[in-house]
Amino acid sequence: MADPRDKILRREANKVRRRLTAIQRDTDKEIRRLLKKALEQINRDLALAPDPKSWQAFHLDNLKKNVTRALETMERAANSKLGTAAGQSWQAGIDLVDKPIEAAGGPRFRLDGLLGEIDTRQLRAMRSFMTDRMSDISTSVANRINSELGLVMIGAKTQHQAAEAIGGLIDGGRARATTIIRTELGRAFSVASQERYEQAAAKLPGLKKQWRRSGKVHSRPQHDAIDGQVRAVDEPFTLGDGVSLMFPRDPRAPASETINCGCESLPFMESWESPT
Repeated sequence: MADPRDKILRREANKVRRRLTAIQRDTDKEIRRLLKKALEQINRDLALAPDPKSWQAFHLDNLKKNVTRALETMERAANSKLGTAAGQSWQAGIDLVDKPIEAAGGPRFRLDGLLGEIDTRQLRAMRSFMTDRMSDISTSVANRINSELGLVMIGAKTQHQAAEAIGGLIDGGRARATTIIRTELGRAFSVASQERYEQAAAKLPGLKKQWRRSGKVHSRPQHDAIDGQVRAVDEPFTLGDGVSLMFPRDPRAPASETINCGCESLPFMESWESPT
């Protein structure tokens, strides 16, 4: 007969899972707003520029400086938001283990009273990585926009054509940023969960982890195929082609299996033995 606590655990785990989705969505919305703001500023500067036929070198230099300034402002604000969101995702990853088990098992299963803090060095490393990725986006988009401005100066493009191209470049940056947000915030969540699983396993003999698919329309078939797979906390999940992942978005797994992955590793209690 199924233990009624299992149903409570699954329900509470899905609540925490939805928290991650909300963090990712909120962060993506803010980065999109910042990029839109940068585009509006660049377009204003371009519209106020003199007729390209009368452009001098200093006109082009001023426009380029304004482009760089607008994108650097975006980058600083984006990195601040990403840093905060990474911390929120990390805490949600810990809560994915703690909260469902306590809700289902009661006060005796309150893990934050039994376990210490997990090491945050990986969180700091992931924050640094995200900052570097946003810097790459800012720099590459700025360079390509400035190339468009150069084409206007030599008469190869009109200001209108350049403005359209710049909009496309910003859209490309936005798409890259969305991928970073979904993947890296999800990775922070999963790394923290795995760390917590390993801590908790010593106290909860019945604790395991279960792979749950994302439910996306265009999900990876091989990820869907292992939906429900249960493993000991220190053992990897195994895909049909033999690829192993300790958790979704495992950085040691091939990028093809981790980018934009929305799957999760949820707590699974094989037995409800009292914490030791």
